Amino acid sequence: MDKIIYLDNSATTKPCKSAIEKINHCLVNAWGNPSSLHTLGFNAEILLTNARSAVATLINCRDDEVFFTSGGTEANNIAILGAANALKRRGNRVVTTAIEHP
Repeated sequence: MDKIIYLDNSATTKPCKSAIEKINHCLVNAWGNPSSLHTLGFNAEILLTNARSAVATLINCRDDEVFFTSGGTEANNIAILGAANALKRRGNRVVTTAIEHP
């Protein structure tokens, strides 16, 4: 196989082997809705709670400060809207430029 040189890691990054193994485990064994009140949901909730705690420990914050999103756009919107709401007493405008990521 030819060696691949991938230079778009800001869009997506190849997952490491341990991440692939964990994702595979979750897709096979804990694919339930973590908000549901059944065994698959409880199992998924436990894994999600453990993941949130691990991330919080790594970045030295509280578990309730960690949010998982579906991607960068959703995360950016939550951050921008949260900051705008928190700072709304300073004004009703958010300033951006034409060079920002779409």
